[in-house]
Amino acid sequence: MSKQKTNWTAERIARLGFLVGQGFAAKRIADDPLIASTPNNVHRQAQRFGLAFRDALATAIRLPAEAAARYDTAAEKRGVTRESLIKLLVMTAAAEPNLLDNILDDEA
Repeated sequence: MSKQKTNWTAERIARLGFLVGQGFAAKRIADDPLIASTPNNVHRQAQRFGLAFRDALATAIRLPAEAAARYDTAAEKRGVTRESLIKLLVMTAAAEPNLLDNILDDEA
């Protein structure tokens, strides 16, 4: 199914910015009734308007400066963003139930 080509009005741009800021994927944004576009076009328009797709969970976490610096150093060493590094750590811990228990050590 081909989507009809429409202009990027201020309302559509604002909606695009809101949805990108909420961490929605391009596919989900493209399906929004106001956006009504393709995922590729959503990426192009986001870039055009200076919007960056980021992981909402990682960007919502406010870290103390010392912790942020440690994550930034580790991320830079691996050539990734802080958000990507945090997501990798969370996903790794979730994949290994014993690792979560060992990190949290609730019995101590």
